[in-house]
Amino acid sequence: ECDKICELMMTKDEKMLSKIKEYFTFEDYITIYDRRVGSGLVGGKSCGMLLARKIIEKERPDIYINLEPDDSFYIGSDLFYTYIVSNDLWDLRVKQRTKEGYYKYGKELEEALKNGTFSDEIKKGFLQILDYFGQNPIIVRSSSFLEDGYGNAFAGKYESVFCVNRGSLEERLAAFEEAVKVVYSSTMNISALEYRKINDLDDTDEQMALLVQRVSGSYYGDYFFPTAAGVGFSYSPYSPLPDMDNSKGMLRLVMGLGTKAVDRTKKDYPRIINLDKPEVTMVKDIREKHRYSQHYLDVIDLKDISLHDIPVGDGLDVIPRYAKRVLVEHDREAERMFRDRGERREIVFVNCEGLVNNQDFIDDMKEIMNTLEIAYDYPVDIEYTVNVGEDNSFNVNLLQCRPLQVSINNEAIEMPEDKNVFFHIKESSMGMSRKNEIDTICYVDPHRYYEYPYAQKSSISHVINDVNAYCKENGKTAILIVPGRIGTSSPELGIPVVFADISHFSAILEESYSEVGYMPELSFGSHMFQDLVEAEIYYGALFENEKKLEFNKDMMYTYKNILKDINPNLSKEIYDMIQVIDFAEDKAEFYHDMNKDETLCVFN
Repeated sequence: ECDKICELMMTKDEKMLSKIKEYFTFEDYITIYDRRVGSGLVGGKSCGMLLARKIIEKERPDIYINLEPDDSFYIGSDLFYTYIVSNDLWDLRVKQRTKEGYYKYGKELEEALKNGTFSDEIKKGFLQILDYFGQNPIIVRSSSFLEDGYGNAFAGKYESVFCVNRGSLEERLAAFEEAVKVVYSSTMNISALEYRKINDLDDTDEQMALLVQRVSGSYYGDYFFPTAAGVGFSYSPYSPLPDMDNSKGMLRLVMGLGTKAVDRTKKDYPRIINLDKPEVTMVKDIREKHRYSQHYLDVIDLKDISLHDIPVGDGLDVIPRYAKRVLVEHDREAERMFRDRGERREIVFVNCEGLVNNQDFIDDMKEIMNTLEIAYDYPVDIEYTVNVGEDNSFNVNLLQCRPLQVSINNEAIEMPEDKNVFFHIKESSMGMSRKNEIDTICYVDPHRYYEYPYAQKSSISHVINDVNAYCKENGKTAILIVPGRIGTSSPELGIPVVFADISHFSAILEESYSEVGYMPELSFGSHMFQDLVEAEIYYGALFENEKKLEFNKDMMYTYKNILKDINPNLSKEIYDMIQVIDFAEDKAEFYHDMNKDETLCVFN
């Protein structure tokens, strides 16, 4: 009977089904059923979150007793089809499912899904959810058939929408309906379509269920946010520091809502914690600690009824002293200097130092991820929040869990000698061992990108998309080299591409250019990172330090720039900024040894 309920209500993923059946009881299914609105499956994300919590409850009850209780509702997958049919969109969906209409009608269907209406019957279900949560902030999250299963994480492909959930019931319902429509329409966004295409899922039925969660956190004046939040990995395929045991896992941690832990935004650097040696960091001095720390935090603003970021100083001003203590590190040297002048001034920066130094927290996170990895028979990644109390007490809320795609090809690669070296780097890369012949290289000059008008910087992502499409259509194996942080939402820090813009490059490198502040940052745990891992795209950083053994960029300029052939309608400034070269009789060769963390690219 339980098996029947499980298959009718949980997921289609066979591996996940077997794990759920192993850990769930009849009472668990009844609890989910009572919290489900509409019929159909609750979807991948809901299953992953619920399964992870059951695993910890059964295997580590000593840790589970201190987890923040789950408080979620589930909108069944059948409502997605009901919404499509009731808004006369079924024919459009059928046309989109064809090979010719996959992209063509995807955009049209995306817009139509954003602008539909819900029946009174569906609205009754939504009101049930809103009535339960009152005016507490909630988040509407995607939980599709294909999400968070073995093999396909869909990291960041579908939307999640925070609802401040304030105002009259009519206003709250309108905001909730809008959030649902945004998530539904995200099934047709270009990155989701491209992801499904690359993973041979374009013919697979993808229905969208929804997970509605109470936002974890506390009220601080007009703001609501948790002390900290982030993502964790039971295995780290990228080790920015030598002599680290990757099997111990790692955390990516930020103050406030966890959105800054998964998106590359503004001038913010989350705390990266390798659980083998949590106290060790890449920054060398106090000046770098200030620069590569968190400068803004995401909050729910109850007054403005919005989600936005605020300077960390504003957040530190409203939280209690014990919470501030776990989030900041003091600049003792600067404080001493002010004391010598007769001033008492606190100089701090946010890097979650107190949590890093809390051995109980570090041990619990290690145990949570190790326990989940053993139960899943696979490495996992999780999303979580941390809310602290006095006397170093803390509560972790486990929000999401899914199998983590990792690179497994670690064969030894023999590096050639006496070749024309284009670049050679060590200890600053991520990806499987490989040896490739390279057909195309696309290079964005960091100085010219810096000088390009700020308002037009985002347009460079469209040019990268053109090159990506050229490589896709012509079967080219290609390398992309860009300044700063790729995929950031802040054009002053790098090129704001989405995954669909770079999906057919086999290797991507970020170039440091400290003169204007461009700094590579892998953003381990970000959605962009997950995309690179799943697509088996190599990542490397061209730092301005000992890790960059050689980079002879002038070699590219002895070849013709074919960008004008790819897109003849660009300005001279762009042709001067972006060099795209194709090898004809000559070839470039690309070597990466995962074990030695060494990468070499040579021209023949």
